[in-house]
Amino acid sequence: MAEITSLLDLVQRILDHIEDGTLRSGFEEPVHRGSASGFTCVVGDERDPESLLLVVRLQVVRVPAGMDAAGRLRERLLALNHQLRGRAAFSESPEGIVCLTAGRPVEDLDPGEVIDLILWTSEQADAYDDILIGEFGDDVRI
Repeated sequence: MAEITSLLDLVQRILDHIEDGTLRSGFEEPVHRGSASGFTCVVGDERDPESLLLVVRLQVVRVPAGMDAAGRLRERLLALNHQLRGRAAFSESPEGIVCLTAGRPVEDLDPGEVIDLILWTSEQADAYDDILIGEFGDDVRI
């Protein structure tokens, strides 16, 4: 329960910054839920420099060695991206780490959306790391 409490504390800090107008690009806080870890940050929108995005990114698994296993994992991640219906997406870092990422424009974010963005995304990352380890073996565990 401590992880949820700390995530709710993070949500409250972000909401406080939104409310008082002090949320800025460069804000970054760690996020941990179960065996998944990553960060929540604020970045500028590349297409609209005046806009900010609140982004949650958690590491899930590492890409397995071998072209066949890596290819199967990537196919599985594409299918999972489809199932997530745009709420979040899996990606692969240059270091071969699979991450789950979700982001929303900061402008007009309400408390429920901030809670959902952080708690839901971290919950999915924690669930999918176990699922993918089960499917692709312990070698993909981070």
